[in-house]
Amino acid sequence: MAFCKLSSEYVISSQTAVDNFFINEFLPYAPENCVRVYLYGLYKCSNPDSFDNTIEHFAEFLHLTSQDIEDAFLYWQEQGLVQVLFTMPMQIRYMPLKNVINNTKKFKLDKYTEFNAQAQQIIEGRMITSNEYAEYYTLLEAHHIQPEALIMTMQYCTSLKGKNVGYAYILTVARNWASEGVTTAEAVEERIKMLNQKTSGVSEVLKICGAKRFATVDELEKMIKWTEEWDFNLDCIKFVAKQSAKKMGRTNFDKIDFKLGKYYELKKISITEIEEYEKQKVEMYSLSKQLNKTIGVYYEDLENIVEIYISKWLDLGHTKNSLLTLANYCFKNSIRTLEGLDKIILKLYKLGIVSLEAINEHITGLIHEDKKVKEILENLGLSRNVISQDREFLKTWKYSWFMPETLLNLAVEKSAGKAQPMQYMNKLLSTWHNKNITTVEQASKYAFESFSEKPLPKKSNSKIEKEDLSALFDSLDEIDIGY
Repeated sequence: MAFCKLSSEYVISSQTAVDNFFINEFLPYAPENCVRVYLYGLYKCSNPDSFDNTIEHFAEFLHLTSQDIEDAFLYWQEQGLVQVLFTMPMQIRYMPLKNVINNTKKFKLDKYTEFNAQAQQIIEGRMITSNEYAEYYTLLEAHHIQPEALIMTMQYCTSLKGKNVGYAYILTVARNWASEGVTTAEAVEERIKMLNQKTSGVSEVLKICGAKRFATVDELEKMIKWTEEWDFNLDCIKFVAKQSAKKMGRTNFDKIDFKLGKYYELKKISITEIEEYEKQKVEMYSLSKQLNKTIGVYYEDLENIVEIYISKWLDLGHTKNSLLTLANYCFKNSIRTLEGLDKIILKLYKLGIVSLEAINEHITGLIHEDKKVKEILENLGLSRNVISQDREFLKTWKYSWFMPETLLNLAVEKSAGKAQPMQYMNKLLSTWHNKNITTVEQASKYAFESFSEKPLPKKSNSKIEKEDLSALFDSLDEIDIGY
């Protein structure tokens, strides 16, 4: 046990120093996970005896696997920044960065002879330094890239940027491709072929952006994403670019990418769909305000409301009136969030109920069921509103046990006046169901206690009240919409 050591509170409230040499020479080129592991390890070095200074904790804290942690430290050992003292269990020693300054990693002298010659022929505008070569070697080995693939990448970069292109640019392109599995000469050739196919289209978009230059690899990659992954055609991309430039005065690929990403999320991938969506946007903003007011919420920023909810509901086939009707029903039934309204809309959609007419017809049917339950309650001598349990009883009697109306009426007669009439009726109907009794004649063979006849209740009016609406929401409870 150490004689003196820092408390965990001191470590947390203190600072971890990161050498500028690491930031300038290693951080830009190292894989992301390797940087995370190195920095977290540097932090843990300030309190090496802490109980959580283990590879398992590193993996849990950084959301990586233990193998990821091992690979990261082996990578830094190759760079000379750490030493792996033991592997079972793994023990790491951080080395002073001054030891690696002017002491680049040593590679076999003849391993990259041909690569060196080819690389220098491509980069004619300047001499490749030993440090630059070392960066290429590290990239090749860390990402398992074929030397021929990197040579082809360098040729492509020089075709875009000129013969003295910076090696940081080449490394970035190669690293990005490697992260997508483009590490062989065949894969690089295929990627370049795809990029070249997009060159003319990118040039047209660049003109709209007001840029008089060749496209960058990043811009070409965005064009691939827009056309291959998101399925936009060139005319649609140019249309969005012009709209962006018109609205903002000037645009670029990042702004266009943001707009196209929004349209892609909304499933609007043609000019017609986008134009129609933009025309409807004003109306949707107005509708969102009305819906928010109806259910009793307020949002200053309506853009997300329109994109997440209103657009989707209209795509399902709803109209302004149907949405406002459902919002009103939700408010009366204490559902006062847009998420709650969304669940109701999706559940009704699963039932094929979208139009205002269909909604009212569905609710009318449910109210009719509620009237039947209310009639039963009143004939049983129960003066209260219908509750969800009553509705479940009626569903069971009619649709699970297939009890005819005549038997339900007889069960009401026999149960009225009992201490617990609903319980008695349930037990009675259950007995008939279990004995396969389906007619009044069969049921009359069983002896019953005497009962008093109850007068039939007056029919209630057809106005939709708050308690009537609860039938709608009870009926939707079991519908799964994937939330």
